[in-house]
Amino acid sequence: MKNKRGLNLLILTAAVTALFGACVEVGELEEKVHSIPLDGVESLKVELDMGAGKLNLHGGTIDLMEGSFVYNVEEWKPEIDYYVSEGKGLLEIEQGRHPGIPMGDSENEWNISLNDRIPMDVKLDLGAGETNLDFQGLLLNSLVVDMGVGELTLDLSGERTQSVDVNIQGGIGSATIYLPEKVGVRVNVEKGIGSVDSNGLHKEGHIYTNDSFGKTKVSVEVNIEAGIGSVDLRLK
Repeated sequence: MKNKRGLNLLILTAAVTALFGACVEVGELEEKVHSIPLDGVESLKVELDMGAGKLNLHGGTIDLMEGSFVYNVEEWKPEIDYYVSEGKGLLEIEQGRHPGIPMGDSENEWNISLNDRIPMDVKLDLGAGETNLDFQGLLLNSLVVDMGVGELTLDLSGERTQSVDVNIQGGIGSATIYLPEKVGVRVNVEKGIGSVDSNGLHKEGHIYTNDSFGKTKVSVEVNIEAGIGSVDLRLK
């Protein structure tokens, strides 16, 4: 019996040690501000990797990129890398990683502004949290969103001078997507979608189109796959 009690105590001690060893300290709020000048860049590829938190991404800066990163877990401090070759830029922003669980109320928020005049391809690898993407006015060629759990708001409305390809993958709690009325729109919804609200769009099978589809020189093509709880498609 003593040996059994001793074994149980040893297991409990090891479990507690592992738990606290995996915890991450939550500290004071810190802010990292970063900007990148244009410097003759003709096109841009953006790759963002954010494990957990809130992401706000939009246009409006005269630089190539302006970013404010607020966090209170030191291990989450983002790493920002930028490369340019022959007029083509590559911007990589990655959240710092730690396998532990924050002890307390953690915060992690990115506010990123991109230049409106530079053609770009954007790829987002996201974990859990809230994501707000406002691409009105941006020269967006393509967008890939690989997301875990949370809320996604994506605004693709407004005038478009070039076609846009959008792919949304992964398990998302809810997604609200704003689409242009005067630009042709085609949305393909696949796999485990809980519900789709598509007011103002024509539905045929799993394809949704607007009145302008097939009538404009450019178009917005959206492909949504995997387990999304609800999708709200809105014309704007």
